[in-house]
Amino acid sequence: MIFIATWLVTLLLIAFPYPAFLSLALPHFGFLFVTWWGLMRNYQLSMTLLLISSLPIDVLYGTALGLHGLLFALIAYALTLLGPSIRQVNWVRQSTVVFVVLLIASSVSYWARTLTGQSPEFYILVLQAFVSAVLWSPMRWLYDGLAQYTQDIGAERQ
Repeated sequence: MIFIATWLVTLLLIAFPYPAFLSLALPHFGFLFVTWWGLMRNYQLSMTLLLISSLPIDVLYGTALGLHGLLFALIAYALTLLGPSIRQVNWVRQSTVVFVVLLIASSVSYWARTLTGQSPEFYILVLQAFVSAVLWSPMRWLYDGLAQYTQDIGAERQ
C-alpha cells in the first residue's frame, strides 16, 4: 500500500504542469522516489516492482521504455549498499551522497539517450541532479509522512 501511494504521488508530481521558468530547475521526482525507497525502505524494495513502476515514468518523460528501469535499478543498488551508513548522518551529508549517486545515474542516462538518438544537454541533467539532491530532505519528509498516514489507515482497518 505504501509503495502504491508514494508511486502515485510521484506520478502526480511528474505530470503536474509547472511554469516555463522552472523547466530547467525541476528535480527528477522518479529518482527521488527510488532514493527514498533505496535508503529508507530498502528491506521492502523489489527490483521487479521498480522496473514495472518505471514504465509510466518512461512514458511521461518520453524516453525509451526501460531506461528509467535501468536507472532505478542502478540507484536502488547503490543506495541499498550505502543505506545503513547514510541513514545515520545529517541531511547535508545525505544530500551530498544523493547528489553523487544521482550524478552517476544522470551520466548513465546521458549515455543511453545519446545511444537512442536523442541529444540531451548534460548540464541540464547535472542541474536536475543538483536540484534533486537539494530537495531530497523535503521529499523525504513528504514520503515519510505519506508512509505514516498509509500505515495509520491500514491499522485502523484491522
